[in-house]
Amino acid sequence: MKTPIPVLLLTGYLGAGKTTLLNHLLQLPGIRARKIALIINEFGPLGIDGKLVAPGNYARFELNKGSVFCICIKTDFIRTLETIAREVVPDLVIIEATGVADPCDLSQIIDSPNLRDAFQIGANVCLVDACGFTAVAAFLRTAPRQVMWADGLVINKSDLVPSSDLDSLGRILQELNPVAPRTVVSHGRIPEEFLDGLTHQVRLAPVPETPLEGLVSVSLQTDGVVNEADFLAAIASLNGSLLRLKGTVCFKNRTRFVEVIHGRVSEKDPPAGLPKTAFTAIGWQIDKAALHSTFHSCFQYDTRP
Repeated sequence: MKTPIPVLLLTGYLGAGKTTLLNHLLQLPGIRARKIALIINEFGPLGIDGKLVAPGNYARFELNKGSVFCICIKTDFIRTLETIAREVVPDLVIIEATGVADPCDLSQIIDSPNLRDAFQIGANVCLVDACGFTAVAAFLRTAPRQVMWADGLVINKSDLVPSSDLDSLGRILQELNPVAPRTVVSHGRIPEEFLDGLTHQVRLAPVPETPLEGLVSVSLQTDGVVNEADFLAAIASLNGSLLRLKGTVCFKNRTRFVEVIHGRVSEKDPPAGLPKTAFTAIGWQIDKAALHSTFHSCFQYDTRP
């Protein structure tokens, strides 16, 4: 029998830096030397996360109809793994789960005749945002549950918070998951030896059947220009209802890749392969039509000086 293909799972709440971590992992000598297959799991149909992954010699698959942990896309997930086992035959599969994933143990999802001998879960690595974890963990169950299911915890963005906040966060994580090893990093720069030391602990629980209640997602595109003042006002008006926004936005005098994390707006040069304006917004306890309308109203040619 062939040796089962190990699966490395990356979880972590919205904006924790999973894609940055993934790009770092792909450059580690022990991973770069292997044949890799990537599964990018996104909460939205635009495939934005896939465009942010650094180019490389690996097979890439995208699942954007829901979380890989949810029974709602179990068939698509299984078919993807079957294709990887049959056509790619990699040395390692890396799965980047959507940030709103409500986790369970993937071993029970792949426990099917065609998969159970082909794959084994190597480790579940949860990325924790040092800046925003405590703010969301109090009202969104997915953030602490991702920590509880992890085999290893990576505290990211450590350079953005004082040491006292890191100490407090460490105590919270210790209560949520006292057995998972932890490392503190910035920019997702996880040490390779930390990754090599992780082992998967099987913990069985029911597979989630529906997305997290109260969570909505809208994806918007336009070939026109977005009114920048209205766009920023829309973000401000949503306040705590906007959990995440990510994508390219064409303003009057420039096109930028815009991210909103915990109310903070940042922008940088856009990746190739996306339309002028194409972004996904994830909201919490807001009507989906209202979320869509709030941003769609910004789609107009900006004639202001």
